[in-house]
Amino acid sequence: MVVSGSPPNIDAAPAWAEALVAAAGNAGIGVAVSTKSRRVDTQHWVFASPVAIDLIGTPAGELLGRPVEPSFIGNAYFSPEAPADHHSGPHVSRVKGELIRRDARRIPIHWITVESQFNEESLFVHWLIRTDRQYRAERALMDSELRFRRLIDAAPDGVLVLVNGQVVYANQAITRLHGCSHSRQLSQLDLSHLIVPNELGVVTAAIEAVKRGDELAAPLELRISHRSGRSFPVEALLVRTEWDSEQAILLIARDVSGRRQIQSQSIKTDRLAAVGTLAAGVAHEINNPLAYVLLNLQYLIREIPKLGTSDDRIGQLLERLREARHGAERVSAIVRDLRTFSRTDEESVGAVELRRVLQSAIKVARSQLMDRGQIMEILDDVPAVRGNASRLEQVFLNLLINAIQALSGADPAANSIKIRVSRSGDHTVVVEISDTGIGIAPEHLDRVFDPFFTTKPVGLGTGLGLPICHSIITKMGGAISVSSEVGRGSTFQIRLPIDREVHAPVIRTPPPPPARGSERARVLVVDDELTVVSMLSRILTEEHIVEVATSAETALELLDRGDFDVVLCDLLMPNMSGVDLYEEISQRYPGFQERIVFMTGGAFTQRAAQFLSRVNNPRIEKPFDMKSLRRLVREMAIQRHSKQGRPS
Repeated sequence: MVVSGSPPNIDAAPAWAEALVAAAGNAGIGVAVSTKSRRVDTQHWVFASPVAIDLIGTPAGELLGRPVEPSFIGNAYFSPEAPADHHSGPHVSRVKGELIRRDARRIPIHWITVESQFNEESLFVHWLIRTDRQYRAERALMDSELRFRRLIDAAPDGVLVLVNGQVVYANQAITRLHGCSHSRQLSQLDLSHLIVPNELGVVTAAIEAVKRGDELAAPLELRISHRSGRSFPVEALLVRTEWDSEQAILLIARDVSGRRQIQSQSIKTDRLAAVGTLAAGVAHEINNPLAYVLLNLQYLIREIPKLGTSDDRIGQLLERLREARHGAERVSAIVRDLRTFSRTDEESVGAVELRRVLQSAIKVARSQLMDRGQIMEILDDVPAVRGNASRLEQVFLNLLINAIQALSGADPAANSIKIRVSRSGDHTVVVEISDTGIGIAPEHLDRVFDPFFTTKPVGLGTGLGLPICHSIITKMGGAISVSSEVGRGSTFQIRLPIDREVHAPVIRTPPPPPARGSERARVLVVDDELTVVSMLSRILTEEHIVEVATSAETALELLDRGDFDVVLCDLLMPNMSGVDLYEEISQRYPGFQERIVFMTGGAFTQRAAQFLSRVNNPRIEKPFDMKSLRRLVREMAIQRHSKQGRPS
């Protein structure tokens, strides 16, 4: 045995002690002894077996006799993984860790110390057990658990482990969702802290069902509470598992707030598309009867004075007819708004000078403002934007009229509407229209651009103005938004892209010469509505020779038999549409298709929209204005005056 000094007289140890140390050495276990006198509070090494010397890596001559330091054995440092274990009694301690030798080698070891009293000194027997295999296995397990924890913490879905309704594990995703910074803050919380109260019963019942072995038909939809008082929708999957030999529930929660927002927007977009399709169809169906109602009213207003009866009686009849005409024109205006909202054709866009368009809209709006307030203009010098001037004027005028209607009449001096135009960066121009009116309630702000939604009294608004504005601006690549405060007013902001194209100078062509009153044209009217063709025939026959056809097929038969100067053709007809008729005429009588004037009632298919965008034929929208219709036909007759030709 290797010893230093005689106390505690180890040389006199019995043979069985030497046999025990030898057996320990054969098993790879090192044995070392240290003592501590009651008079001196320091341990000293007095014995170390060859295996202990080899493990520590310090020669016996340098080790024995030296003081025992807490984490220093000669020149070898001991790095414990956990504090000493005293569960077996006050005289036994166990520590696992590594010996760091002088040569920097790390040796995993299990260190057991047994303390006893020998004479008047304390005797410490140290057992050094190498744990390479066990150490590697435990280290691998720890590394595996660490990798698993990192993997779960990196997962985008929240993961909770519940034992008896309490949280024993939470990953980072659900920790952030609850508003905490560290998962330890969720430890030992129960479900009442995580789930909104009105859904707690459903979740508890689902957990009990999973514990019994039932499977959920679909993920639960519930809301996770945030520490701030808010909540977030999640889809939760419950799985039965074990945790530290106890029955547990694994809860996997996926945040679906973003998905819900996308779904909501998608539903809104689908609803708008459906409303647009419905509006287009309704506009088309209304415009056809409205066309001949208005034409008849205009015709009667013109013809009644020719009857020569009592002036008073005629005046009363004319007044009633004008009222009827006014009502029909209001219907026409509503239908026009429906058509604007629903149209799918691409209108011509180009460079638009915003200041000029705004000043035109402001000029019209001032006539509506009267003495209710003032309009303030802050119009910076900005580049031209990409858009359509007439549509932008429609947007600005609509917003200005809305602002005027929002003003209170109690104190006109305090009422104002401010229009500001400025540049935002290199690509955008911003127009802001602000008022000091009554404002918009917070619960209505998200719906102001929805079709048919209005806060105005019944009869004063259709709920189409702002949706039309939104549709026009977005189709031009811009954006429109609103902010408001009840009692303080609203601000509408329009963002439009700056025009980047280089434009050639505009060459203006002189207008056509005035019509000759003595010229009569041969006109063909093609429409599937019999009342429309009848009324058009009645009006145009006064100046021209008119024939009618209620189908495209009949129109082709008439064209085969004679020549026409003008063809008024409905765009959408059953069987053979106006587009089909145009293409057929182009093949049969090249060049004759230029004489076609298209009549549109508001419904545009994708094919019709593309067709109208590529042809230059005149078009007139239903319901017609009688004067505009007659003027158009006269102008077409003039264009034909010098071009004689007959389809053969």
